[in-house]
Amino acid sequence: MIKIKIDNQHLIIFDPNKELINWKNQTFFSLLGFDINEDDGSLTNSQTDLFPSHLNEISDFLTEAKLEFETDNNVFEIISNIEKENQNFLDALKSTNISPQINHDEKFKRNLKDYQMKGLLHLIKVKHGANFSVPGSGKTTVVYAYYNFLKSQKIVEKIFVIGPFSSFFPWEFESKQCFGNNLSTVRLVGPERKYYYSDISNYELILCHYQTVANDLKEIILFCKRFKVLLVIDESHYIKRLSGGSWANSMLSLSPFATRRVILSGTPMPNGYKDLWSQMTFLWPNKKILGEKIAYKKRCENPKLLDEIAEDIRPFFYRVKKSDLGLPKQKFNRIMCHLNPLQSQIYQAMSMRILSELDIDFEEKKKIKNWRKAKIIRLLQTASNPTLLNKFSDEFAIPPLSSDGTSLVTLIEKYSSYETPSKIEKCIELSEKLLKENKKIIIWTTFIHNIKMLEVMLRNHNVYSIYGEVPKDPGEDIDYNREKIIENFKSIKSPAILIANPGACAESISLHMICHDAIYLDRSFNCGHYIQSLDRIHRIGLDLNDKITYHILISKDTIDETIDNRLEEKNNEMNRVLESEIPIGYLDYFDVDQKILDMEDEIDFNLTVSQLRKINNVI
Repeated sequence: MIKIKIDNQHLIIFDPNKELINWKNQTFFSLLGFDINEDDGSLTNSQTDLFPSHLNEISDFLTEAKLEFETDNNVFEIISNIEKENQNFLDALKSTNISPQINHDEKFKRNLKDYQMKGLLHLIKVKHGANFSVPGSGKTTVVYAYYNFLKSQKIVEKIFVIGPFSSFFPWEFESKQCFGNNLSTVRLVGPERKYYYSDISNYELILCHYQTVANDLKEIILFCKRFKVLLVIDESHYIKRLSGGSWANSMLSLSPFATRRVILSGTPMPNGYKDLWSQMTFLWPNKKILGEKIAYKKRCENPKLLDEIAEDIRPFFYRVKKSDLGLPKQKFNRIMCHLNPLQSQIYQAMSMRILSELDIDFEEKKKIKNWRKAKIIRLLQTASNPTLLNKFSDEFAIPPLSSDGTSLVTLIEKYSSYETPSKIEKCIELSEKLLKENKKIIIWTTFIHNIKMLEVMLRNHNVYSIYGEVPKDPGEDIDYNREKIIENFKSIKSPAILIANPGACAESISLHMICHDAIYLDRSFNCGHYIQSLDRIHRIGLDLNDKITYHILISKDTIDETIDNRLEEKNNEMNRVLESEIPIGYLDYFDVDQKILDMEDEIDFNLTVSQLRKINNVI
């Protein structure tokens, strides 16, 4: 009789008849990483995080080979859990038309919207599932409702959320909205996080970043062994890499130890179907819904098989589209601004300089790519505020325009003493008008120097600002951080202004309940940032009569017009994606394949050059 046991962190198989060490069977166990002792017929493996998957394969292998085996209690428990998972998997495939009954639980304070209830029912049915609904649809609320259901059934005890730092505050905030009180929470961040593992049992909601899982995998696996855990990956597209990587590999190692698993993403496939493998395998690590990596990659390369892949994952995800949310229609108020005289002169000079340099012969693709980037930024800066040309751009790592002794550089250096850019003037005028209407507003600008300039010019009002230098984590500065600023902006009773750049403030922040007007001082070609910024004030919770207005300032006859047209084009494409059953692609929104981004950048640049030629009558 073959004996299998776990002893002192080792998985040991002992075969007194030595049937497992013949050449055929030995190959199987060698591939699983077992050390084989031919003298006594023992096989040993110390990869503790892989024990569940190994035992799943070994159990199937021995059963198929009709070899009898017995286990100790530790192995028996793991194999029993695997068998339960297998049954859960079969139930998930069969139960798509079953509607479980849910009794109202007074502990859960929120009333779910119809599409959120359907999302909850889906998770209850499939047990380990994905919610791929659009941003702003209330995915966090659905997960908390699922957690409440599981806890009431004594299936789980804790909820462990892995996501970007910007998601921590929304999870904490939403816990109070859903349960009436904040769940006892710990954030596993910074060097001090090591101390939390000793008393982590005192917390119900645990929040950590993807990198923390990679760094602290053993500690987190131990926690999942001690407690029945609902494990959630928020913004799961960040672990999409089919080729592996520390984040994806760590999540896959951790997943077997969770009692229930959920993934959340509005855009699960930035680059196509291949992005799904890690996410779906995390949900069902012992079943591998999409098969082995190499075979799946080949399937993704065959367009004829994509519908088949969609069928494979369809039972395991739920999705709400943007059109399902019943939101009020947004108003886009485009305001054309004529450049002031000196600004116009600088813009024309910058335009002609770029056109004259188009024939430069670059030896490396990287050099022409960086050159194009710099030229685009120069035009953006000039159309927004020529003073920016004299500053180092922290946002794009572009140095100030080099002093070459020309009159153009001299004019730029002294620009701020001569005039104020037209869009800045219009932004101040519009802000003061909206403040008089007793409104809160958000001003978006790409450049940090513009934020600081607006802070000074609007200093007589309640002004808050967020940009890259503002700490993300309260642990860095308890009184000055992004969460504190957002909280202050929301809580102040008087009219107020939040000034921000999309890179620092576009994700995981909801302002729709207190702010219905946004001013865009300037925008870049990054449609992902633009879409995210739009969603900050356009989310569920709005009344159909609410008026959501975006005031977009556009410098006439400048790159602003090209950007506006291009963002409209990209936005339409993104909306098409968001209305699809399984969204594929999301131009420059997340970690999209670099080849796609390079192609988009080249199109953006060529359209900009075409406009420059037209405006300057250059063939």
